[in-house]
Amino acid sequence: MPSISPVDFLDLAGNILERMDIRDSSSPGLLDVKINLTGVAQHGFATASGLNDYDYQNISSLSMGPKSASQVHTVNKIPIPSEILEHFKHIKCHCMMGLFPEIGRAWLTIDSEIYIWTYEQARDVAYYDGLNHLIVSVGLAKPKAGVFINDVKYLLILTTPIEIIVLGVTFADTTKIISSPMRNMQSTTTFEEMQLMNKPIFILNSDNVAINVVQCSQSGRIFLGGRDGCLYEIDYHADSSWFGKRCKKVNHSQSMVSAMVPSFLKLFSENDPIVNIVIDDNRQLLYTLTEKGSIEAWNIGTDCSSMRRFARVSQNEITQRASSILKTVDNSIFTKIKSICPLSSDDSQNLNLLAVTQSGVRLFFAIRPLSTALNPNQQPQQQQFSQNLQMQSCTNFSNPTSPALNTSQATQDFSKPQGLYLYHVRLPPGYTPNTTINKPKQVHSAYYSEGTLLLVSTSQQDQDHLWSISSAPFLSRPYLAEATAMLNLDGIVWSLSEVRDKCESNLNSVLRKSKKPKKVVLLTNQGAHIIALLKPVDILQQLLTTYNGPHNEAVKTFFQIQTESEACTTSLLIACSDQYRNTDLALWAAQAFLLYGGEPYYHYQMLANTQGGTSKVNSMNPALNIGHYGMDRNTPSMFVSTPMPHGGGSGGFQMPRSPQVQHSMHQSQFPLSPISGQDSGHDGLILNDYSTVVYSPKHDGLYLYVARLLRPIWKKRCVDSNLCSTLTQADCTLILEDLFALKVFMDAYNVTELSGMTRSSYSTHQSSISNGFSHSLPSHNQLTTQDQRNVTEKAQNEEKQSLRALYQLVKHVCEVMSLWKILCEHQFQVLVTQLAKEEQTTLSSCSFRDLTLTRTETCALLIAALINSYLKDNASVSIISAKLREVCPNLYRHEDAVTFKATEILMSAKSCEASEGKHEKLRTALQLCKDAAPNLPLQNICQQFSTAGFGEGVIELTATCAKKIDPEELGIRYYNSDEPTEDSEGYAAYSSRMSCYKEVRSMLDTIYQNYCNVNETQEFEFQRQICDTNENSFSAQIRKLVNLAMQIKDPLLHIIIYQWLMGHDMISELLALPEPSLGEFLRRNVVNNPGNLNLVDLLWKYYEKNGRHAEAAHILDNLASTESESISLDQRIEYLARAVMCMRNDSSGYSVANGILLKELEDKLEIARVQKSILDTLSAYVRPAHNLLQAIDKLNFTLYDITQLYQQFADPFDLWECKLTILNCSHHNDPLLIETVWSQIINKAVEGTGSIQERCTRLFIKIESLVKEFRESGHCFPLAFIIRELELKACQLRFPEGIVPDKLVSMNIDIELLMEYYFRMISMNERVWANEGNEWHLVQSSIRVVTLLCGNIRTIWHRSKRRILGKAQDIVSTCLNFCYQKPDTEQLRNTLKALQCQLQDYLL
Repeated sequence: MPSISPVDFLDLAGNILERMDIRDSSSPGLLDVKINLTGVAQHGFATASGLNDYDYQNISSLSMGPKSASQVHTVNKIPIPSEILEHFKHIKCHCMMGLFPEIGRAWLTIDSEIYIWTYEQARDVAYYDGLNHLIVSVGLAKPKAGVFINDVKYLLILTTPIEIIVLGVTFADTTKIISSPMRNMQSTTTFEEMQLMNKPIFILNSDNVAINVVQCSQSGRIFLGGRDGCLYEIDYHADSSWFGKRCKKVNHSQSMVSAMVPSFLKLFSENDPIVNIVIDDNRQLLYTLTEKGSIEAWNIGTDCSSMRRFARVSQNEITQRASSILKTVDNSIFTKIKSICPLSSDDSQNLNLLAVTQSGVRLFFAIRPLSTALNPNQQPQQQQFSQNLQMQSCTNFSNPTSPALNTSQATQDFSKPQGLYLYHVRLPPGYTPNTTINKPKQVHSAYYSEGTLLLVSTSQQDQDHLWSISSAPFLSRPYLAEATAMLNLDGIVWSLSEVRDKCESNLNSVLRKSKKPKKVVLLTNQGAHIIALLKPVDILQQLLTTYNGPHNEAVKTFFQIQTESEACTTSLLIACSDQYRNTDLALWAAQAFLLYGGEPYYHYQMLANTQGGTSKVNSMNPALNIGHYGMDRNTPSMFVSTPMPHGGGSGGFQMPRSPQVQHSMHQSQFPLSPISGQDSGHDGLILNDYSTVVYSPKHDGLYLYVARLLRPIWKKRCVDSNLCSTLTQADCTLILEDLFALKVFMDAYNVTELSGMTRSSYSTHQSSISNGFSHSLPSHNQLTTQDQRNVTEKAQNEEKQSLRALYQLVKHVCEVMSLWKILCEHQFQVLVTQLAKEEQTTLSSCSFRDLTLTRTETCALLIAALINSYLKDNASVSIISAKLREVCPNLYRHEDAVTFKATEILMSAKSCEASEGKHEKLRTALQLCKDAAPNLPLQNICQQFSTAGFGEGVIELTATCAKKIDPEELGIRYYNSDEPTEDSEGYAAYSSRMSCYKEVRSMLDTIYQNYCNVNETQEFEFQRQICDTNENSFSAQIRKLVNLAMQIKDPLLHIIIYQWLMGHDMISELLALPEPSLGEFLRRNVVNNPGNLNLVDLLWKYYEKNGRHAEAAHILDNLASTESESISLDQRIEYLARAVMCMRNDSSGYSVANGILLKELEDKLEIARVQKSILDTLSAYVRPAHNLLQAIDKLNFTLYDITQLYQQFADPFDLWECKLTILNCSHHNDPLLIETVWSQIINKAVEGTGSIQERCTRLFIKIESLVKEFRESGHCFPLAFIIRELELKACQLRFPEGIVPDKLVSMNIDIELLMEYYFRMISMNERVWANEGNEWHLVQSSIRVVTLLCGNIRTIWHRSKRRILGKAQDIVSTCLNFCYQKPDTEQLRNTLKALQCQLQDYLL
């Protein structure tokens, strides 16, 4: 059998339980739509019963040896107190007796005095003698809320012929505890020492109308029945109003017209005094019975002003109607109605009133027409048509003269009372053909409750007889069958009433009602006679006790009479009773449950051959109309016990029956009608997919027991509109008593293995008392023995699974109710207010069924609220936690207890001042949580650790949880294997670990937030609580926690740390970690996010910091070459420079590959710098054009090679200096191109506006910068060409004399080299100088060169001094020769000669 989860078990048991509860709740009633005991619903007209033998049955067949089973017995007889009897000697004219069942007392009036005493103990006699007139009626009312002080518990109403007196009733000791027969139940509802207030509260004038009867409603309204036939009400309020008194008498029967008739004229009218008033508080209906047998029906509404009479029917009309229904008996038995009893909604949803005649005939009335009762959802037009057809069968006494309905009537609200309608007539015992029972005579009182009718009849002048007519032993019959018994009484009965349970609970428990016999007190002139109306459980108890066990035909017959499942439930009532625990009776009841509980079996669908030769399912067979969880074995067939009228257009249709069927019905003690549509001819029984298991009676009995046990609360709202519990602590105790008793039984007899335990030949599916449609198992010629064995075993397995589910449900309900009881002990409403609004809304709409089956999380929230209430009060949670673990271990698990205990310790630690003590408490809480891991609310615990400043506790606890969740480290393997998609198990473990570690991130976030708001909040004092005296900074805290996390060898925890550090820009702390997992983390992130340059940047820094320089250089190279707008050219150059530095590091090694990489990086760096110069040049333009802007963007977007830089940027934009740089970088030796570039540079430098001095300055600044850059380049620095070009520009622009040699010497150009180049130029004697306007310009410059040499002669090296001076003399000689050839050169010659002499002196 496949395993079922606990949740599925609850669903399974819940579904079966609800089906069983629906079936039990829809059992045959007096008037229900589907199945009813009166037959009205099936036939559509009023019916009658009581004429057939099976209408009245007895339980004499359950023979118990010398005595027979009884259904009523005397409990006690209590005489009238002797002190009251003494007053009888002084009686003058009148005496009355009655009961106050509300307070457990009887009363006796003697003339104008009244005596009240407790009829069960015959003590606590109270009396009142403050009246001067004869008391004619007495009543007791519970006062309206808020009218009187709390001490006034009841109002005593005494009426005399001239006035009505209302007295207050108090009790001297209202706190006396009366123990309950039930365990752990106590009551304070029984009052002692009753006292009557001396002074009346109200006194009203009777207006000369004697009051015959006083009746009070549960809401405190007081109704009076007058001898004038009018219904009165005492309307009282807390305060007087503007227009009325505080108390007044209202006549509801008197109309405005009759009020204007003079009173003397009313003397000639015939009165019909009211003799009885009964109230149906649930339906807010009141009925009155008059002395002449008339019945009035009232809708009492909510207050005095809303009172309305809706029907009145006379004795003659009732007699006529009953006679038309039942014409075979003398109509005199329908006269003289003596008693009326309201029918509660439990008795019937559609019948409202029971009237009993003097002959014991019962008349069942309803307040709505038959068509409305049978079809409550029928449209008004259809109801009108149906009602017209049924007028002859069902008369509306409120409108006796209107045979048809008009339009307004057809559209009236059919849910409201419309009249009194006679539905059913039930004859008393003695009218059946073969009866030996006498007929009741002179019935004067009646009592009806839960299917049992008590009639008090007078056979002799001074003695009454009590008739008990009960359907309790035959509840499963599809017709109204009753058992009768008669009891002789000691005197005349004055009043009878139910004995109220002193410890009655607010819960209307069907189960508890079934356990205890109902007690009725009959007040006679001899005293109180208390009887018990026995129930099936009492009868079974008598049988088991008499025969010393269940092995007897009488017990077996009891199971047959009551039906097996119902009898199994009855057996459980005894077996689970605390009263009989560990007794032989409980053991015998359990044995009967097992012995006659039957076994499960499969119900087979029958396949019948059609005329065409094909087989089909016989859908007309009612036996096949079964539910998902098994067949309803108790579905009865309907049978009407008495003949009905035939023909009649308005009459109902009755299916004709054959004489054989009619004869069998009259002869059988348990008549069953044939099922329509059942075919007796079948080719065979075939097991197929439509076969359904029929559970055993003991299975159904268990479920029925639980359904009745839980019915009072199952669909009850958990809380009211004020969020108060709808169950009290006492209610929970009652439910738990029954639940635990059942659980003890289920544990003792292992109910999950009950199937297959029955050893009796008596079985459900083979019993001769089947319900008429159960089919036996196939015979051996249809199924083999092995097949039968397999089918039986399969049915037993299904039943075992269902019982196992029921057991789990019972356990779960025990826990839920135990929890609810504890919540009620702790101010439930306060606890609920701690829940979130949405949870409060959910709880408000939640029933106890929902709470049990689908709202387990709500229980958890309520537990949390309960524990938190302790924690807020700084109270220890140990006791309440232990209590919760004891009563609801599955709702409050071990880890929950540990969690709350840890919370308590954490809260204690938070308030602890001593650091050592605080740390010890924190470690204790951490160890508790580690032991309970991983089944604990990790988020909640970690939040509390964070609040207490215990960050290391968060790290250790999450690591422990992760390890216990994934002990085989599948999540780590999944991560180390690069997260393969096909490894679903590894992914689940990985996700679980990461889910634990996210609490570490939350803890770090809390620390960071506290650091940011350190001046605003004082709640999280991490500076003081986490760090020691040497770690007072935020960074120190983080480093401490990070280092602790790094000690745990779980890369997934490390990932959380790395992500947090990155997210908070704590790069230095991140890179300070030496963990290899960091490199793997960064690498994976770079792979997964190639566009995230920050990650790439972190990766090379990590490699560089950890000595992996070659890898760092590769990453830097890739970074520099990445095409991205987010990386500037300066950053690219920096990356390349760092890459070169990495490769030049000693630790990078000296391999060939590394050498090649270094050379490539150096070249890239040099080219990048060229690119940078181009970029700077383009960026220097004041107003760059669009193409320049595009070029700038391109230069920043990526790196270019040297050719691209020349072709795409330097050449198109005439960047001559950049061209020179490119030529130098590329080592391109093209003298002509180089000289052209230099010429362009010099020309461009002197272009533009400005004075000669400005141009001169601009030119030589440019030359100086270029000299610094290219003087060592060789081919890109043609000095001779540069000097000549400079001299030409100086000549052309009339620069100061000798400016070129001065500037060149200042640029540290070798003076020997200058003299060489000037000597060459002067020797050439070019005409270009004359063409430029100064043919002596070169001579002047040469003189300046030699002069500069003379000025710096001391700096010349001694060995080269003669050579240099010789070169200078050559220059001077050449210049002199040139001057001698030209006129007007005397000044130049003198200068040259002076230099010549000076040089000669230097040579000496």
